[in-house]
Amino acid sequence: MNEILVAGHKSPDTDSIGSAIACAYLYTETGRAAKAVRAGEINKETRFALRSFGLTEPPLCTEFAAGQQVVLVDHNERKQSIDGVRDADVVALIDHHRLGDFETEKPIFISVEPVGCTATILFRMFERAQVHIPQEIAGMMLSAIISDTLLFRSPTCTERDKLAVKALAKLAGVDYEEYGMNMLKAGADVSDIPVEQWVQTDKKEFMAGEQTFSVAQLSVMDTAPILARRDELHRLMEADRSAHGYLASFLMVTDILQEETELLFVGDIDAWVARAFATEPRDGSVHLPGVMSRKKQIVPPLLGAV
Repeated sequence: MNEILVAGHKSPDTDSIGSAIACAYLYTETGRAAKAVRAGEINKETRFALRSFGLTEPPLCTEFAAGQQVVLVDHNERKQSIDGVRDADVVALIDHHRLGDFETEKPIFISVEPVGCTATILFRMFERAQVHIPQEIAGMMLSAIISDTLLFRSPTCTERDKLAVKALAKLAGVDYEEYGMNMLKAGADVSDIPVEQWVQTDKKEFMAGEQTFSVAQLSVMDTAPILARRDELHRLMEADRSAHGYLASFLMVTDILQEETELLFVGDIDAWVARAFATEPRDGSVHLPGVMSRKKQIVPPLLGAV
């Protein structure tokens, strides 16, 4: 157990994987042996990024051993973490989300910053440690920031994210706009993915008082084929809600090009949704122009309206 495991959240996205890889490299280069692991199956976008820069998937880890030293990246809520995290020895947390139920028995290193991506925080950590970022690591960090900020379209994007992307693109040897659009297109193609997986895409759990709700997000270039199967999606979401005992389940169907979201939901929560977004839902959904970020535009209003 001398090797530190660096892990992102369940239903890993490109930032979760890319930041785990980058953080493990940084720790190892600064004298603490570390290895990136993944908490679940990777998506098409992340697979595209890994292949583009000649990297392999981190090994799957479904449960931490008691006492295992761990660094958490891109999340901090226990419901989103690998099983066994309560008994693991969490030595660091690097994240860009709100603080949830995270607690430790001793002081640890924590870097939680209001930027668009965990990889942006790591970029500054590399600079402070004066560690050179190799081409393939730069490529994954670049991919993570492009993914989380939707190529700067997301309201979560900051100037630090943009500056990091431009610097990392030089190290990775790519045109970030051309590469970024190709990566987003690869991730947005759901034509060969079973509809059952659509409602699980990048799903995260959140606490509302004593109850839990989930929010998944499907980012595509054209929402029409997805929304044409609205009834089927609602049935699958209700099955998932019932199976996990959620208060509610949400699915963001986000149009990257039009910069808007159709928010589907299940559960007896029309009044809650109406309070959160100041608009009356119809047939288990609400249209949200300009909404692209779960972290900034979906979860805070929902929690505020509870």
